[in-house]
Amino acid sequence: MGALIALKILNARSTFAVLQGLDVITTLAAFRVGAFEVNPIVAQLTVLFGRFTGVVLSKVIALLLALGVRRRFWIGNLFYIGVIGWNVIVVIALSVRK
Repeated sequence: MGALIALKILNARSTFAVLQGLDVITTLAAFRVGAFEVNPIVAQLTVLFGRFTGVVLSKVIALLLALGVRRRFWIGNLFYIGVIGWNVIVVIALSVRK
């Protein structure tokens, strides 16, 4: 029963939206401690529009693209859980170095 609930949460569009918000927060925190964007598309958006606007714009694009996804939404959500985890590790590592 618990696994079924976890799968429903993991496969939800609302989970994707929350993860996008957490990615914005952790990415901006990483920028603040000296990190840089490794995704070339998002990096270009940050060059064109500034860090905050570029990252937020990339999330808006991701959310719009996600509207067309009908199945296997959990794959993207797992990916973003990993991205957010990596961002947190980068923030901690760079904060400790300072």
